[in-house]
Amino acid sequence: MSERIGFYICHCGINIAYRVRVKEVAEYVATLPNVAVSRDYLFMCSDPGQELIEKDIHQYDLTRVVVASCSPRMHEKTFRAACERAGLNPYRAFHMVCVREHVSWVTEDEDRATEKAKILAGAGVLRVTRQYDLTPAKFSVCTNTLVVGGGIAGMQASLDIAKAGFKVYLVERQATVGGHMLQYDKTFPTLDCAACIGTPKMVAVGQEPNIELLSYSEVEDVSGFIGNFKVKVRRRSRYIENNCTGCGECEKVCPIDFPNEWDVGTKTRKAIYRPFPQAVPITYLIDKHDRAPCVTTCPAGTNVQGYVALIKAGRYNEALKLIMERLPLPGTLGRVCPAPCEKMCRRAEVDTAVAIRDLKRFAADQVDLSQLPLPPIEDRQQKIAVIGSGPAGLTVAYYLRLKGYQITIYEALDQAGGMLRVGIPDYRLPPDILDNEINFILRHGIEIKTGVRFG
Repeated sequence: MSERIGFYICHCGINIAYRVRVKEVAEYVATLPNVAVSRDYLFMCSDPGQELIEKDIHQYDLTRVVVASCSPRMHEKTFRAACERAGLNPYRAFHMVCVREHVSWVTEDEDRATEKAKILAGAGVLRVTRQYDLTPAKFSVCTNTLVVGGGIAGMQASLDIAKAGFKVYLVERQATVGGHMLQYDKTFPTLDCAACIGTPKMVAVGQEPNIELLSYSEVEDVSGFIGNFKVKVRRRSRYIENNCTGCGECEKVCPIDFPNEWDVGTKTRKAIYRPFPQAVPITYLIDKHDRAPCVTTCPAGTNVQGYVALIKAGRYNEALKLIMERLPLPGTLGRVCPAPCEKMCRRAEVDTAVAIRDLKRFAADQVDLSQLPLPPIEDRQQKIAVIGSGPAGLTVAYYLRLKGYQITIYEALDQAGGMLRVGIPDYRLPPDILDNEINFILRHGIEIKTGVRFG
Protein backbone atom coordinates (compact mmCIF):
# COMPACT_ATOMS: atom_id res chain seq x y z
CA MET A 1 0.00 0.00 0.00
CA SER A 2 1.36 3.41 -0.96
CA GLU A 3 1.85 5.98 1.77
CA ARG A 4 -0.61 8.84 2.23
CA ILE A 5 0.94 11.68 4.21
CA GLY A 6 -0.77 14.63 5.87
CA PHE A 7 1.34 17.76 6.45
CA TYR A 8 0.39 20.58 8.84
CA ILE A 9 2.34 23.76 9.55
CA CYS A 10 1.45 25.93 12.53
CA HIS A 11 1.46 29.75 12.60
CA CYS A 12 2.02 29.57 16.39
CA GLY A 13 0.19 32.90 16.59
CA ILE A 14 2.90 35.04 15.05
CA ASN A 15 5.90 33.17 16.51
CA ILE A 16 6.43 31.28 13.25
CA ALA A 17 4.36 33.26 10.77
CA TYR A 18 6.19 36.56 11.36
CA ARG A 19 9.31 35.12 9.72
CA VAL A 20 8.11 32.10 7.72
CA ARG A 21 5.54 32.34 4.92
CA VAL A 22 3.62 29.34 6.19
CA LYS A 23 1.10 29.16 3.32
CA GLU A 24 3.96 29.03 0.83
CA VAL A 25 5.55 26.17 2.79
CA ALA A 26 2.24 24.26 2.83
CA GLU A 27 1.83 24.75 -0.94
CA TYR A 28 5.39 23.49 -1.52
CA VAL A 29 4.91 20.35 0.57
CA ALA A 30 1.67 19.60 -1.31
CA THR A 31 3.78 18.98 -4.43
CA LEU A 32 5.96 16.33 -2.76
CA PRO A 33 5.41 12.60 -3.45
CA ASN A 34 2.86 10.74 -1.29
CA VAL A 35 1.48 13.96 0.30
CA ALA A 36 -2.32 13.65 0.29
CA VAL A 37 -3.14 16.84 2.20
CA SER A 38 -1.09 19.89 3.23
CA ARG A 39 -2.49 22.63 5.47
CA ASP A 40 -1.52 25.61 7.59
CA TYR A 41 -3.35 26.49 10.80
CA LEU A 42 -3.11 29.23 13.44
CA PHE A 43 -2.60 26.97 16.47
CA MET A 44 -2.11 23.29 15.63
CA CYS A 45 -1.77 22.37 19.32
CA SER A 46 -5.27 23.66 20.11
CA ASP A 47 -8.23 21.30 20.32
CA PRO A 48 -9.52 22.39 16.87
CA GLY A 49 -6.03 21.83 15.44
CA GLN A 50 -5.87 18.31 16.83
CA GLU A 51 -9.40 17.59 15.65
CA LEU A 52 -8.37 18.73 12.16
CA ILE A 53 -5.61 16.10 12.11
CA GLU A 54 -7.94 13.35 13.36
CA LYS A 55 -10.62 14.29 10.81
CA ASP A 56 -8.14 14.29 7.91
CA ILE A 57 -6.74 10.89 8.94
CA HIS A 58 -10.20 9.37 8.49
CA GLN A 59 -11.28 11.46 5.50
CA TYR A 60 -8.10 11.10 3.44
CA ASP A 61 -7.11 7.67 4.75
CA LEU A 62 -3.76 9.06 5.92
CA THR A 63 -1.00 6.64 6.94
CA ARG A 64 1.53 9.24 8.13
CA VAL A 65 1.38 12.71 9.68
CA VAL A 66 4.02 15.46 9.79
CA VAL A 67 3.53 18.60 11.88
CA ALA A 68 5.85 21.60 11.49
CA SER A 69 5.55 23.76 14.59
CA CYS A 70 7.40 24.41 17.84
CA SER A 71 9.84 22.17 19.71
CA PRO A 72 8.97 18.45 19.99
CA ARG A 73 9.74 18.83 23.67
CA MET A 74 6.56 20.88 24.04
CA HIS A 75 3.93 19.21 21.87
CA GLU A 76 5.23 15.95 20.40
CA LYS A 77 3.09 14.01 22.90
CA THR A 78 0.08 16.16 21.97
CA PHE A 79 0.21 15.28 18.28
CA ARG A 80 1.12 11.65 18.90
CA ALA A 81 -1.99 11.35 21.04
CA ALA A 82 -4.10 12.82 18.21
CA CYS A 83 -2.72 10.23 15.78
CA GLU A 84 -3.33 7.44 18.26
CA ARG A 85 -6.93 8.52 18.80
CA ALA A 86 -7.42 8.31 15.04
CA GLY A 87 -6.12 4.73 14.98
CA LEU A 88 -2.49 5.19 13.90
CA ASN A 89 0.60 3.95 15.71
CA PRO A 90 1.90 7.24 17.15
CA TYR A 91 5.57 6.26 16.85
CA ARG A 92 5.39 4.90 13.32
CA ALA A 93 2.97 7.41 11.82
CA PHE A 94 4.00 10.75 13.32
CA HIS A 95 7.01 13.01 12.91
CA MET A 96 7.48 16.57 14.14
CA VAL A 97 9.55 19.29 12.48
CA CYS A 98 10.73 22.24 14.57
CA VAL A 99 10.36 25.48 12.57
CA ARG A 100 10.06 27.86 15.51
CA GLU A 101 13.27 27.40 17.55
CA HIS A 102 15.24 26.18 14.52
CA VAL A 103 13.95 28.67 11.94
CA SER A 104 11.77 31.66 12.82
CA TRP A 105 13.45 32.54 16.11
CA VAL A 106 16.98 32.34 14.73
CA THR A 107 16.61 33.62 11.14
CA GLU A 108 16.09 37.33 10.45
CA ASP A 109 15.57 37.20 6.68
CA GLU A 110 12.07 36.08 5.67
CA ASP A 111 13.16 34.51 2.38
CA ARG A 112 15.91 32.47 4.03
CA ALA A 113 13.58 31.43 6.85
CA THR A 114 10.92 30.26 4.40
CA GLU A 115 13.44 28.34 2.32
CA LYS A 116 14.88 26.68 5.42
CA ALA A 117 11.38 25.71 6.58
CA LYS A 118 10.73 24.09 3.19
CA ILE A 119 13.93 22.05 3.45
CA LEU A 120 13.11 20.84 6.97
CA ALA A 121 9.51 20.06 6.02
CA GLY A 122 10.63 18.06 2.99
CA ALA A 123 13.11 16.14 5.12
CA GLY A 124 10.36 15.39 7.64
CA VAL A 125 8.06 14.05 4.93
CA LEU A 126 10.86 11.80 3.69
CA ARG A 127 11.80 10.59 7.16
CA VAL A 128 8.30 9.72 8.39
CA THR A 129 7.98 7.03 5.72
CA ARG A 130 11.00 5.24 7.21
CA GLN A 131 9.64 5.00 10.74
CA TYR A 132 8.26 1.72 12.04
CA ASP A 133 5.82 0.55 14.71
CA LEU A 134 6.86 0.91 18.32
CA THR A 135 4.91 -0.17 21.36
CA PRO A 136 5.40 1.10 24.93
CA ALA A 137 6.95 -1.42 27.31
CA LYS A 138 7.30 -1.54 31.08
CA PHE A 139 10.56 -2.37 32.82
CA SER A 140 11.48 -2.80 36.43
CA VAL A 141 13.60 0.11 37.62
CA CYS A 142 16.88 -0.40 39.44
CA THR A 143 16.89 2.18 42.23
CA ASN A 144 20.64 1.96 42.84
CA THR A 145 22.52 5.14 41.98
CA LEU A 146 26.01 5.61 40.56
CA VAL A 147 27.79 8.86 41.37
CA VAL A 148 30.96 9.54 39.39
CA GLY A 149 33.51 11.68 41.19
CA GLY A 150 34.12 11.88 44.93
CA GLY A 151 34.71 15.61 45.22
CA ILE A 152 32.59 17.88 47.40
CA ALA A 153 29.64 17.72 44.97
CA GLY A 154 29.85 13.94 44.53
CA MET A 155 30.08 13.34 48.27
CA GLN A 156 27.11 15.58 49.05
CA ALA A 157 24.99 14.03 46.30
CA SER A 158 25.86 10.53 47.54
CA LEU A 159 24.98 11.40 51.13
CA ASP A 160 21.66 12.99 50.15
CA ILE A 161 20.64 9.97 48.05
CA ALA A 162 21.83 7.47 50.66
CA LYS A 163 19.89 9.23 53.43
CA ALA A 164 16.78 8.94 51.25
CA GLY A 165 17.17 5.18 51.53
CA PHE A 166 18.79 4.32 48.19
CA LYS A 167 21.96 2.35 47.51
CA VAL A 168 24.79 4.52 46.13
CA TYR A 169 27.96 3.49 44.32
CA LEU A 170 30.47 6.34 44.52
CA VAL A 171 33.27 5.99 41.94
CA GLU A 172 36.41 8.05 42.48
CA ARG A 173 39.48 7.93 40.25
CA GLN A 174 41.90 8.88 43.01
CA ALA A 175 42.83 6.72 46.01
CA THR A 176 40.68 8.88 48.31
CA VAL A 177 37.52 10.94 48.14
CA GLY A 178 37.66 14.66 48.80
CA GLY A 179 38.61 16.08 45.42
CA HIS A 180 40.52 19.27 44.76
CA MET A 181 38.70 21.30 47.38
CA LEU A 182 40.74 19.77 50.20
CA GLN A 183 43.93 21.10 48.64
CA TYR A 184 42.70 24.67 49.11
CA ASP A 185 43.32 26.61 52.29
CA LYS A 186 40.12 28.70 52.28
CA THR A 187 36.85 28.73 50.34
CA PHE A 188 35.30 31.80 48.72
CA PRO A 189 33.46 33.93 49.72
CA THR A 190 33.30 33.06 53.44
CA LEU A 191 36.98 32.12 53.75
CA ASP A 192 36.00 29.01 55.71
CA CYS A 193 38.58 26.26 56.14
CA ALA A 194 38.27 23.90 53.16
CA ALA A 195 39.39 20.84 55.12
CA CYS A 196 36.93 21.67 57.92
CA ILE A 197 34.10 21.44 55.38
CA GLY A 198 35.35 18.47 53.40
CA THR A 199 36.75 16.03 55.97
CA PRO A 200 33.47 15.54 57.92
CA LYS A 201 31.76 14.65 54.64
CA MET A 202 34.57 12.22 53.81
CA VAL A 203 34.09 10.47 57.14
CA ALA A 204 30.31 10.42 56.62
CA VAL A 205 30.74 8.84 53.18
CA GLY A 206 33.04 6.17 54.59
CA GLN A 207 30.63 5.32 57.41
CA GLU A 208 27.32 5.51 55.51
CA PRO A 209 26.01 1.92 55.09
CA ASN A 210 24.10 2.83 51.90
CA ILE A 211 27.25 4.06 50.14
CA GLU A 212 29.69 1.63 48.54
CA LEU A 213 32.89 3.53 47.86
CA LEU A 214 34.82 2.46 44.75
CA SER A 215 38.00 4.47 45.12
CA TYR A 216 40.99 4.14 42.79
CA SER A 217 38.49 3.18 40.09
CA GLU A 218 37.28 4.49 36.74
CA VAL A 219 34.12 4.07 34.69
CA GLU A 220 34.97 2.24 31.46
CA ASP A 221 31.59 1.70 29.82
CA VAL A 222 27.96 2.73 30.26
CA SER A 223 25.11 0.97 28.47
CA GLY A 224 21.36 0.59 28.90
CA PHE A 225 18.79 3.29 29.55
CA ILE A 226 17.24 5.32 32.35
CA GLY A 227 16.42 3.04 35.25
CA ASN A 228 18.35 0.12 33.74
CA PHE A 229 21.90 1.28 33.18
CA LYS A 230 24.77 -1.18 33.18
CA VAL A 231 28.13 0.31 34.11
CA LYS A 232 31.55 -1.30 33.84
CA VAL A 233 33.99 -0.03 36.45
CA ARG A 234 37.68 -0.91 36.47
CA ARG A 235 39.21 -1.02 39.94
CA ARG A 236 42.96 -0.58 39.97
CA SER A 237 44.90 -2.73 42.39
CA ARG A 238 46.29 -1.16 45.54
CA TYR A 239 48.62 -4.17 45.96
CA ILE A 240 47.69 -4.11 49.66
CA GLU A 241 45.54 -6.58 51.58
CA ASN A 242 41.98 -5.48 52.36
CA ASN A 243 42.63 -5.85 56.09
CA CYS A 244 45.09 -2.92 56.11
CA THR A 245 44.53 -0.91 59.30
CA GLY A 246 46.33 2.20 58.08
CA CYS A 247 48.96 1.97 60.83
CA GLY A 248 51.69 3.30 58.52
CA GLU A 249 54.43 0.89 59.64
CA CYS A 250 55.04 -0.18 56.03
CA GLU A 251 55.58 3.42 54.96
CA LYS A 252 58.30 3.89 57.58
CA VAL A 253 60.51 1.16 56.11
CA CYS A 254 59.86 1.82 52.39
CA PRO A 255 63.13 2.94 50.72
CA ILE A 256 61.60 4.43 47.55
CA ASP A 257 60.66 8.13 47.27
CA PHE A 258 58.34 9.79 44.75
CA PRO A 259 57.12 13.39 44.36
CA ASN A 260 54.01 13.90 46.47
CA GLU A 261 51.04 14.82 44.24
CA TRP A 262 49.01 15.97 47.24
CA ASP A 263 51.61 18.65 47.96
CA VAL A 264 51.89 19.47 44.24
CA GLY A 265 55.38 17.97 44.07
CA THR A 266 56.87 20.24 46.75
CA LYS A 267 57.54 17.25 49.02
CA THR A 268 58.17 13.55 48.59
CA ARG A 269 56.23 10.46 49.61
CA LYS A 270 57.05 6.77 49.74
CA ALA A 271 56.18 4.22 47.05
CA ILE A 272 53.76 2.72 49.56
CA TYR A 273 51.62 5.58 50.77
CA ARG A 274 48.31 7.12 51.72
CA PRO A 275 47.54 10.42 49.93
CA PHE A 276 47.15 12.35 53.20
CA PRO A 277 46.44 11.46 56.85
CA GLN A 278 42.65 12.02 56.66
CA ALA A 279 42.23 10.00 53.44
CA VAL A 280 39.09 7.86 53.05
CA PRO A 281 39.54 4.94 52.81
CA ILE A 282 42.58 4.80 55.09
CA THR A 283 44.06 1.84 53.20
CA TYR A 284 47.59 2.29 51.87
CA LEU A 285 48.52 1.54 48.26
CA ILE A 286 51.71 0.79 46.36
CA ASP A 287 52.59 3.04 43.44
CA LYS A 288 54.21 0.73 40.90
CA HIS A 289 56.20 2.61 38.26
CA ASP A 290 58.10 -0.34 36.81
CA ARG A 291 57.75 -4.05 36.29
CA ALA A 292 59.26 -6.39 38.83
CA PRO A 293 62.59 -8.07 37.93
CA CYS A 294 60.91 -11.48 37.83
CA VAL A 295 58.64 -10.20 35.04
CA THR A 296 61.40 -8.55 33.04
CA THR A 297 63.62 -11.64 33.42
CA CYS A 298 60.94 -14.08 32.26
CA PRO A 299 61.45 -14.71 28.51
CA ALA A 300 57.67 -14.73 28.06
CA GLY A 301 57.08 -11.67 30.26
CA THR A 302 54.36 -13.37 32.32
CA ASN A 303 52.53 -11.33 34.94
CA VAL A 304 54.08 -13.12 37.91
CA GLN A 305 52.58 -10.98 40.68
CA GLY A 306 49.18 -11.26 39.05
CA TYR A 307 48.94 -15.03 38.87
CA VAL A 308 50.65 -15.55 42.24
CA ALA A 309 48.01 -13.30 43.84
CA LEU A 310 45.20 -15.18 42.05
CA ILE A 311 46.60 -18.52 43.22
CA LYS A 312 46.71 -17.20 46.78
CA ALA A 313 43.03 -16.27 46.46
CA GLY A 314 42.20 -19.76 45.17
CA ARG A 315 41.17 -18.40 41.74
CA TYR A 316 43.04 -21.06 39.78
CA ASN A 317 41.14 -20.74 36.50
CA GLU A 318 41.84 -17.01 36.38
CA ALA A 319 45.48 -17.58 37.31
CA LEU A 320 45.89 -20.09 34.48
CA LYS A 321 44.16 -17.76 32.03
CA LEU A 322 46.57 -14.97 33.00
CA ILE A 323 49.59 -17.27 32.55
CA MET A 324 48.35 -18.43 29.14
CA GLU A 325 48.11 -14.86 27.91
CA ARG A 326 51.90 -15.14 27.52
CA LEU A 327 52.64 -18.88 27.25
CA PRO A 328 50.36 -21.79 26.29
CA LEU A 329 52.26 -24.59 28.07
CA PRO A 330 52.00 -23.75 31.79
CA GLY A 331 52.06 -27.33 33.07
CA THR A 332 55.07 -28.17 30.93
CA LEU A 333 57.10 -25.08 31.78
CA GLY A 334 56.04 -25.40 35.40
CA ARG A 335 58.17 -28.56 35.38
CA VAL A 336 61.10 -27.94 33.03
CA CYS A 337 61.65 -24.16 33.01
CA PRO A 338 65.08 -23.19 34.48
CA ALA A 339 63.24 -20.40 36.38
CA PRO A 340 65.48 -17.37 35.76
CA CYS A 341 62.74 -15.32 37.44
CA GLU A 342 63.47 -16.90 40.81
CA LYS A 343 67.13 -15.93 40.57
CA MET A 344 66.07 -12.28 40.30
CA CYS A 345 63.30 -12.42 42.91
CA ARG A 346 63.74 -9.61 45.45
CA ARG A 347 62.20 -11.78 48.14
CA ALA A 348 65.54 -13.61 48.23
CA GLU A 349 67.04 -10.48 49.80
CA VAL A 350 64.90 -11.20 52.88
CA ASP A 351 64.74 -15.02 53.04
CA THR A 352 64.16 -17.20 49.96
CA ALA A 353 62.80 -16.50 46.50
CA VAL A 354 59.12 -17.07 45.74
CA ALA A 355 58.66 -20.53 44.16
CA ILE A 356 57.35 -19.03 40.93
CA ARG A 357 57.85 -22.09 38.73
CA ASP A 358 56.20 -24.44 41.23
CA LEU A 359 53.26 -22.07 41.60
CA LYS A 360 52.81 -22.06 37.82
CA ARG A 361 52.81 -25.86 37.86
CA PHE A 362 50.38 -25.88 40.79
CA ALA A 363 47.91 -23.61 38.98
CA ALA A 364 48.08 -25.75 35.83
CA ASP A 365 47.51 -28.96 37.79
CA GLN A 366 44.35 -27.55 39.41
CA VAL A 367 42.55 -26.98 36.10
CA ASP A 368 41.22 -29.56 33.65
CA LEU A 369 42.15 -28.12 30.26
CA SER A 370 39.60 -30.32 28.50
CA GLN A 371 36.83 -28.49 30.36
CA LEU A 372 38.03 -24.95 29.65
CA PRO A 373 35.77 -23.04 27.22
CA LEU A 374 37.44 -21.87 24.02
CA PRO A 375 37.54 -18.14 23.27
CA PRO A 376 35.60 -16.83 20.24
CA ILE A 377 37.86 -16.59 17.19
CA GLU A 378 37.13 -14.42 14.16
CA ASP A 379 38.48 -16.48 11.27
CA ARG A 380 40.69 -14.99 8.58
CA GLN A 381 41.30 -16.37 5.11
CA GLN A 382 45.10 -16.38 5.36
CA LYS A 383 46.79 -19.74 5.93
CA ILE A 384 50.09 -20.21 7.79
CA ALA A 385 52.33 -23.28 7.96
CA VAL A 386 54.34 -23.82 11.14
CA ILE A 387 57.37 -26.09 10.82
CA GLY A 388 57.95 -28.12 13.96
CA SER A 389 55.74 -28.85 16.96
CA GLY A 390 58.24 -28.15 19.70
CA PRO A 391 57.57 -25.46 22.31
CA ALA A 392 58.29 -22.64 19.85
CA GLY A 393 56.11 -24.11 17.10
CA LEU A 394 53.20 -24.83 19.44
CA THR A 395 53.41 -21.35 20.93
CA VAL A 396 53.45 -19.48 17.63
CA ALA A 397 50.65 -21.69 16.26
CA TYR A 398 48.50 -21.04 19.34
CA TYR A 399 48.76 -17.25 19.28
CA LEU A 400 48.39 -16.98 15.51
CA ARG A 401 45.24 -19.09 15.73
CA LEU A 402 43.82 -16.78 18.39
CA LYS A 403 44.23 -13.99 15.83
CA GLY A 404 42.12 -15.99 13.37
CA TYR A 405 44.71 -17.42 10.97
CA GLN A 406 44.28 -20.93 9.54
CA ILE A 407 47.20 -22.89 11.01
CA THR A 408 48.77 -26.18 9.95
CA ILE A 409 51.73 -27.61 11.92
CA TYR A 410 54.15 -29.96 10.17
CA GLU A 411 56.18 -32.28 12.41
CA ALA A 412 58.93 -34.67 11.27
CA LEU A 413 58.37 -37.06 14.18
CA ASP A 414 55.37 -39.33 14.49
CA GLN A 415 54.18 -37.43 17.60
CA ALA A 416 53.83 -33.75 18.39
CA GLY A 417 56.02 -32.12 21.02
CA GLY A 418 59.48 -31.93 19.46
CA MET A 419 62.29 -31.98 22.02
CA LEU A 420 59.73 -31.78 24.81
CA ARG A 421 58.70 -35.27 23.72
CA VAL A 422 62.05 -36.88 23.00
CA GLY A 423 64.61 -34.75 24.83
CA ILE A 424 63.20 -34.62 28.37
CA PRO A 425 62.77 -37.80 30.47
CA ASP A 426 59.28 -38.80 31.52
CA TYR A 427 59.97 -38.39 35.23
CA ARG A 428 60.55 -34.67 34.66
CA LEU A 429 57.78 -34.16 32.10
CA PRO A 430 55.08 -36.86 32.20
CA PRO A 431 53.73 -37.52 28.68
CA ASP A 432 50.11 -37.07 29.79
CA ILE A 433 50.85 -33.49 30.91
CA LEU A 434 52.34 -32.66 27.51
CA ASP A 435 49.51 -34.44 25.66
CA ASN A 436 46.84 -32.52 27.56
CA GLU A 437 48.38 -29.17 26.71
CA ILE A 438 48.96 -30.07 23.06
CA ASN A 439 45.35 -31.29 22.75
CA PHE A 440 44.11 -28.03 24.28
CA ILE A 441 46.07 -26.04 21.70
CA LEU A 442 44.76 -28.20 18.84
CA ARG A 443 41.16 -27.79 20.07
CA HIS A 444 41.30 -24.20 18.85
CA GLY A 445 41.11 -25.46 15.26
CA ILE A 446 44.79 -26.08 14.52
CA GLU A 447 45.68 -28.93 12.16
CA ILE A 448 48.84 -30.97 12.72
CA LYS A 449 50.51 -33.35 10.28
CA THR A 450 53.15 -35.66 11.75
CA GLY A 451 55.81 -37.62 9.88
CA VAL A 452 56.35 -34.79 7.39
CA ARG A 453 59.87 -33.51 6.66
CA PHE A 454 60.90 -30.38 4.83
CA GLY A 455 64.23 -29.97 3.05
